[in-house]
Amino acid sequence: MFHIVVNAIIAGLAVGSIYGLIAIGYTVIYNGTRIFNLAQGTLVMVAVMLSYFALIHEGWPQWVAFLVLLGGVCALSLIEERLIVRPFLNRRGGDGIGWFIATLAFSAVLQAVVVRLYGNHPPLPVTSPLPSDPILIGFVHISWQALFSIIAFLVVCLALFAFYKKTWLGQAMRATAVDRDVALLRGIDVTRVSQLAFVIAGAAAAIGGFVVAPIVYSDPNIGLNYAIKGFIALALGGFGSMRGAIAGALVLGVAEQVYDVYGNASYEVAVSVAVRATRVIASAARR
Repeated sequence: MFHIVVNAIIAGLAVGSIYGLIAIGYTVIYNGTRIFNLAQGTLVMVAVMLSYFALIHEGWPQWVAFLVLLGGVCALSLIEERLIVRPFLNRRGGDGIGWFIATLAFSAVLQAVVVRLYGNHPPLPVTSPLPSDPILIGFVHISWQALFSIIAFLVVCLALFAFYKKTWLGQAMRATAVDRDVALLRGIDVTRVSQLAFVIAGAAAAIGGFVVAPIVYSDPNIGLNYAIKGFIALALGGFGSMRGAIAGALVLGVAEQVYDVYGNASYEVAVSVAVRATRVIASAARR
């Protein structure tokens, strides 16, 4: 049983890496604009479907497919920022939950368009450039795709931390996260920060979609599930905290996979909520 749990933990780290890429997108946009982009999970779905289109429908090489979906998802993120989000950011005093309805509607429109274009087809497999045979290290089994998920997540995290710490734009985004109005008074172009936040979040969604596509197949209905999982991961780690989002995603992924060993995978969402509730209760007990 011990080896089963160890393998479940490794699989959980791979699943949590995908959740982490979504949670990072949430966090970057929240820090730059103080809104939650409810279309983040749908953008991952778009990346998955673009992978299917480029690799299966058109037969393009993997690197070409990745560049296409990266550019396409980032472009969609910029369109969302310009047409959906910015009107609410430019209103003095905020706009309550207007952005909530707007980003949710954008997500619904994206899914409707993808479903319409995909047609009435069952989910089809998306090819992977990686070997199908797992890596065997003693009693530990890890698939190449799972390892790819973890590595991609680590690379994105390290790149973001370096960006925030070493570049002027990264420091400007950190300043905007602290106080958007003060950052504007200090000469920081908050509109540019907002655009950059959406581009980074779009890139994270594109990478997540490219990594997970061979696992989930070409399913246009996965967006909501990933949006929920990414949001729960964010809630576990703390809103606005990059490290918290990373930790929350990994904890959530491991908790789900370990639960699958002993329970029913159909109740993974309930496990996610239970993990979040446990954190809330523990935080309240410490006060």
